Amino acid sequence: MTNTKIYKQRFDFYWRSVIIYIVVLIGYGLIRMVVGHENFGVLTHDPVFILLSLFIAGSLLMYLHKLFWVRTLVIDDDSITIKNRFNESTFNKDNISKIYLGRERPFQSRESFRVIKIELLNRKRKIRIRPHNYWDDKKLFEDISHVKASIGK
Repeated sequence: MTNTKIYKQRFDFYWRSVIIYIVVLIGYGLIRMVVGHENFGVLTHDPVFILLSLFIAGSLLMYLHKLFWVRTLVIDDDSITIKNRFNESTFNKDNISKIYLGRERPFQSRESFRVIKIELLNRKRKIRIRPHNYWDDKKLFEDISHVKASIGK
């Protein structure tokens, strides 16, 4: 029986930023319309209004992009798999040469902001996993630590 754990990528940051930008845009628009006695047509040509609208559009596009790709990390007893909608990469324990768990910085409040680097035998670039990008980040860091202990490197 295999002990498989699945971690889905979180992207709540993007919809939160969209909501914050919309609230700021509405607040800015109301202040300009009440204090400046301007109509909506003049307000849409305001550079601050246009900039906030671009931030909203960019955050919304990034959220939809992340929602479309849905990155998933699967940690098994003998492999680590990184999946998205179109691709799946499996890295067996035999292929992993070293796992580096980033150190905790002195003023860091959460250890989940640490970066995990996985060095492979047949690949020059290291795979970087940021646990804070996934749901249940502390458990993910613990599971990667267990994989590192089982590899012994």
